[in-house]
Amino acid sequence: AGECDLFVGDWVPDPSAPVYTNSSCRDIEAHQNCMMNGRPDSGYLYWRWNPRSCELPRFDPEKFLDLMKNKWWAFIGDSISRNHVQSFLCILS
Repeated sequence: AGECDLFVGDWVPDPSAPVYTNSSCRDIEAHQNCMMNGRPDSGYLYWRWNPRSCELPRFDPEKFLDLMKNKWWAFIGDSISRNHVQSFLCILS
């Protein structure tokens, strides 16, 4: 089997509950809160990225935190990167 290319894939419906929502994560700021700002649907929460050449397991926060114990991380970038970091913090919490 070849290498897994995470960048080639599709967004697919995922009927399982989302990892976090606007109400379960305190790192989502008011201006980013779709539900609080009047978005009537929640269908956008039920999607996941599916690489075409491999299986992408669901993120395991406990395993990740265990592997990263006593390590330093730095996130550098723009507002898009900031959104990724906020999402990452939500997943970890």
